[in-house]
Amino acid sequence: MSRKCIPWLVLAVAMLVVALAAACGPSEEPTPLPTPTRPMRPTFTPTVAPPPTATPEPATPTPEAPTATLEPPTATPEPATPTPQPNPVAVVSGAAQVNVRSGPGTGYPEVGQAARGTELEIISRNDAGDWWQVCCVNGQEVWIVGRLVTVNSDTSGVEIAANIPTPPVPTRAPTPRPVQPAPTQPPAAAQPTAAPPPPAPAVQFVRHSNDARPNSNPIVSFFGGLYNQQLDLSKPVTGFKMVVEAPSGERKEAEFGPVFQRGDPGLPSEFVYNAKIEFPTADGTYRAWVADPGGNVVSEVWDSTVSGETRIFLSRWKQP
Repeated sequence: MSRKCIPWLVLAVAMLVVALAAACGPSEEPTPLPTPTRPMRPTFTPTVAPPPTATPEPATPTPEAPTATLEPPTATPEPATPTPQPNPVAVVSGAAQVNVRSGPGTGYPEVGQAARGTELEIISRNDAGDWWQVCCVNGQEVWIVGRLVTVNSDTSGVEIAANIPTPPVPTRAPTPRPVQPAPTQPPAAAQPTAAPPPPAPAVQFVRHSNDARPNSNPIVSFFGGLYNQQLDLSKPVTGFKMVVEAPSGERKEAEFGPVFQRGDPGLPSEFVYNAKIEFPTADGTYRAWVADPGGNVVSEVWDSTVSGETRIFLSRWKQP
């Protein structure tokens, strides 16, 4: 018998013995043995662990902007009110009497005279800066040439005058032509005697005197005088004008006034005049005559030569 069959044989004998024992015993049913209860094991319920909660990092505190301390605004100092400066003063330093005019130039009419040493307040100037508008002569603002005054203060603030009038257009008087005598021919026996030439037109004024004087100022001055027959200084002749022509051909004129004025008063060289004309210095021959209101020549002509410092002429005419 093989060894594999022995266990099965033992089991079969055991079962047979049990069956026989049960058949020979009492008939009462055997008390069933309690079915052993298998102890229950606790069911393992896996607990799902919650995902780890991220611990929030503490928020970085936002730095607060420093509170600016507002300083009170600094008051802007108001500019100091400038102290008005007095206008510069021009002191007449030319001839004994200096002409003042209605505008900056010798082409403007004379409106008066200022004596040497007179102080005049400078109001304005012309664009070239060689004439000053000053105050006052005979109660009015006038113009005076800068080379005949001395200014001892700063003139940089003197402004150019506004509305300077346009100088008047000078009236050019006709150049008088000398009357040439008609040529005389020897009488011829066979010819009749030639008729004499017509007489030259009579003039209203003849030459009286023309004194020349030195002057260191760079101007040429003509002081005219128009007398009656009696040379009465209390009754100067008016209604006419003196005309002077420079070597360049430039002409100027001035009316003979109703009063004789005095030049170099109180000095041995004192003289009188009632018309005055000036030019910038230029050597040569100047011509002077008397003209009526229409510009017609009514006097004999004076020729005056300017050379060196001979620059002043006292030209006189009188009624014949």
